[in-house]
Amino acid sequence: MIELDNDKLSNAVQVIKDAILQSQQRALKMVNQEQLALYYGVGRYISSNTRTKNWGKGFIENISEQLRKELPGLRGFSVTNLRNMRTFYEEWRLLETANSSVQTDEFARTIDKGVRKVVVILIPNIE
Repeated sequence: MIELDNDKLSNAVQVIKDAILQSQQRALKMVNQEQLALYYGVGRYISSNTRTKNWGKGFIENISEQLRKELPGLRGFSVTNLRNMRTFYEEWRLLETANSSVQTDEFARTIDKGVRKVVVILIPNIE
């Protein structure tokens, strides 16, 4: 049996643990960016169809209901959240207009803490 050097063991565990935690943090960040990009895209689609009157009253309700039927267990696409996604897109678009250096295509890469706070306000609870 090999005698363990506690300092070496402790150091090895710390290095591996740090790598695991950093990887988990990066993965979480990527998931959050992808989710926000999805909300933005869904919001844009809903906005373009509701604001131009392509869809009538109750259409968002029907979308939410149909999504629940076709994707059982799907969460986050209630009527309220779909409307919040539309609001999120429209509010972000206003920010883009005010600050032309932000590009829509780069949305997921430019999210900072301030924008995350806006998202928390606009999409308070994923149902």
